[in-house]
Amino acid sequence: MFIILVISISLILGSFLNVCIYRIPRGESIVFPPSHCPNCKNRIKPYDLIPVLSFIILKGKCRYCNNRISIRYPIVELLSAICGLLSFLKYNISIQFFVVYLIGLIMIYISFVDIDTFEISNISILILIILNIIFYISQNGFNVFYRIFVNGIISALIIFLIFFISKEKAMGFGDVLLSFSLGLNFNIPKAILFNFLAFVIGGLISIIIVLLINKKKLKSQIPFGPMISIAAYLTFLYGDAIINWYLGLITY
Repeated sequence: MFIILVISISLILGSFLNVCIYRIPRGESIVFPPSHCPNCKNRIKPYDLIPVLSFIILKGKCRYCNNRISIRYPIVELLSAICGLLSFLKYNISIQFFVVYLIGLIMIYISFVDIDTFEISNISILILIILNIIFYISQNGFNVFYRIFVNGIISALIIFLIFFISKEKAMGFGDVLLSFSLGLNFNIPKAILFNFLAFVIGGLISIIIVLLINKKKLKSQIPFGPMISIAAYLTFLYGDAIINWYLGLITY
């Protein structure tokens, strides 16, 4: 019952997240005007705003002008539902669940805005820092609170070095701040895993872009924020299990 409720609410939040992803970088209100087709400007009826299902029923097109609706909309909604489900399965109904799920939503927002604009807002970073501090306190209280900042520095160190050595050509400072804010709860083994996963995921996505989408993208800039976000979320949820599995392999 709780799983169905979590998925349903997550799909709705994913729909709202689409509004934020589209409007906030453009400096538009997320409240007014109500949802409308960006092409014909017709207001979208409530029955056409059902997450994922409406996209399928409308066959990915506007009811009024037949203009294509971006596949991004159901993808964001499904990602929100997946984050909600995985967070619930890991932490059940707890403060950790709510915090990790909110971190997941912010990471989805950051990832898609980064894809569009190659920018990561300072407000998003600040929210992630606050959420990670809440998570740390919920787990450890204020015991050795300084460790949270040490964790963040260690987690962001590799990306900072790439940023510094490449003079911002390979990494942006937003990537450094994102790694710091997401790594506040990662000890050294998790920080290593987090960075490893980020670069592996980045490599795989680059290969897919080159081989399956457009070979010309090989020389194009690829935002690293989504890779950092995916790696961080996997480390949040499964870091201990992955590390224990790996240690089991090398000690077998």
